[in-house]
Amino acid sequence: MTGACRNVATKREEKSSNVVEEAKEYIAGHYNKDVSLDDISRRVNISPYYFSKIFKEETGQNFIEYLTNVRIDKAKELLKDTNYTMKEICVMVGYQDPNYFSRSFKKNVGVTPTEYKEGI
Repeated sequence: MTGACRNVATKREEKSSNVVEEAKEYIAGHYNKDVSLDDISRRVNISPYYFSKIFKEETGQNFIEYLTNVRIDKAKELLKDTNYTMKEICVMVGYQDPNYFSRSFKKNVGVTPTEYKEGI
């Protein structure tokens, strides 16, 4: 009986990992669009509450933290390797409001996008 319980637990963990990997892949391909927890939980066919719970367990971050980090990392690449304007980069990484983008960038990186670009 213990073996059967262990098998069920292992299968559940595998399914959780697959769901989180699928979600991470979706985020990687769609971070520049309007992506919500509800959208992704529907995509992986589980409730938003359960998705949020397993996503945090697997990644150590909640969904929004993860999405923000993906967007900020991409913004850092664009700031470093391109001559796009701040507004262009803002839109390219999924933000509609340049002021919100700048605040979010500063909160996560410690400097504004402009300061980051100037410091490179």
